[in-house]
Amino acid sequence: MCGHYGFSCQKSRTEQNLVIENDNHGFDESPNQEPPLMHDVLVDGEPAKAGVGSFGGYSTRIVLVFDPPHAEFGKEFATKYFMFEDDEPGVMKWGHDGRSFLVEKIISEDSS
Repeated sequence: MCGHYGFSCQKSRTEQNLVIENDNHGFDESPNQEPPLMHDVLVDGEPAKAGVGSFGGYSTRIVLVFDPPHAEFGKEFATKYFMFEDDEPGVMKWGHDGRSFLVEKIISEDSS
């Protein structure tokens, strides 16, 4: 998808590139009722939607929604234990076992 049909990819340098603009936090008195506005991404080359936020909870997490489902993780993956490394653009390390994903945000060339 990236580099074709008017789209390009940007390796996410920080979770700020994937923040949910309409996110809800557990302490919100009047939470937004709209579904979260997720970002189009490739995760290890597979299409997905990604977002960083509280998703109605009390702590920050990343959520990846795969379409089609991921061979190992199925339709959705979420963790509070993640970090983007400054020296490895796009590499998101997660969990406690040294695992990682390459996350590339899909950017429409029309939106520049």
